[in-house]
Amino acid sequence: MPHSICSRAVSAQELEAIHSLRNYVPKLDAVEDAYVLRWLRAKEGRFEEAADGLKKNMIFRKAWQLDEVDDWTPPEILEKYCGYGFLSDREGNPILMSLLGNMDVEGMLRSVESKDYIKFSLAAIEKGLKLCTERAKHSGRAFEQMMLIFDLDHITSAHYSSKQFASAFTTLVVLFQEHYPLVLRKILILRAPAMARVAFNSMTPFLSEGIQKLIEMPSEDGWQKTLDQYVDLDAWPRHWGGRMCDNNGDPKCPSKIRYGLGPVPDSYYLEERANMEGFDQLTTVYAGDKHLVEIKVKANAKISWRYMTEADDIGFAVYYDKTDAGNDITEMDLVFPYIRLECSTVPLSGSVKCELPGRYIVEFDNSYSWLVAKQLRYSVKVEEAHTTTTYGIRLTTATELCV
Repeated sequence: MPHSICSRAVSAQELEAIHSLRNYVPKLDAVEDAYVLRWLRAKEGRFEEAADGLKKNMIFRKAWQLDEVDDWTPPEILEKYCGYGFLSDREGNPILMSLLGNMDVEGMLRSVESKDYIKFSLAAIEKGLKLCTERAKHSGRAFEQMMLIFDLDHITSAHYSSKQFASAFTTLVVLFQEHYPLVLRKILILRAPAMARVAFNSMTPFLSEGIQKLIEMPSEDGWQKTLDQYVDLDAWPRHWGGRMCDNNGDPKCPSKIRYGLGPVPDSYYLEERANMEGFDQLTTVYAGDKHLVEIKVKANAKISWRYMTEADDIGFAVYYDKTDAGNDITEMDLVFPYIRLECSTVPLSGSVKCELPGRYIVEFDNSYSWLVAKQLRYSVKVEEAHTTTTYGIRLTTATELCV
């Protein structure tokens, strides 16, 4: 991938820092200089902080397979029932429009893994980044930023009450804040009823100060006037306050915005009995505790997993112990970054390729819970050169490792 960047928009000091970061941080070849520059400027030129952020970001991108996300085929239900699309602001920079209010969140998350919903959203952000890159080639700037618009029209009580959606959306927000610095220039939340404003206030503890400054939530009767500040209404769909229609006269402009098909048919729902099958182990992860599984693998082996709880969420991560005898997972190398998701309705699954041979630790985390124990069903498998090994036994306890 070419790494060129408009030198007029970057100082000599920044160009030198970008070059140094490429030499210091592994596996930056897949990203452009503008991507590295976002991190450098987000950290206000502090090299070590930028390097640390980029290292974690490369692990995140590999774990979620974001460099190959264009080849990923999302579950059909996300394509049909999750409305979104791209438009442009007055300057020609991309706007990602998310029709969050129109989404049947309960039906959606009874039909797909919450991890797939998160990845589907990350794929949209990745597409927006590519549009920003194309735009920067014309503007002459080092990089461009996009706007994010949430339309909350038709929002229901399920958006506030669904544990699965709250868990997935909060995780998505946290991942975005950690891994997409300086990507957004503005966040508009349109047609937000009073209850949505209360829900937003409850989310502010998860939002960084920088993200909070970007958010604007105009009144229900004043959102069109606010929108006019940022977009050319002649090139904006009539359904959202503009004057543009598709060639067939459709005011929602489905050629640009996928509106979503409304309530998810229960024929898409995953059967509860099928969800409960295929697990090798059932265990209890007590409040304040972790369940750790130790695995020894050869180079290029694949570790795969599938798990669910009887109720509530649980944390998950995979670590590599380069010492082969460590007893503190906080000093081990992260292979699959920590996520904490509700998984009592639909199991979570995934895999990671182990480039290095040796000792890996799979973590199921309930240390954040003070009172509630979690009933956990899980299966962990390793695929190596024509053989598959199932790790269903608790090989390592949390008390044996420093956690």
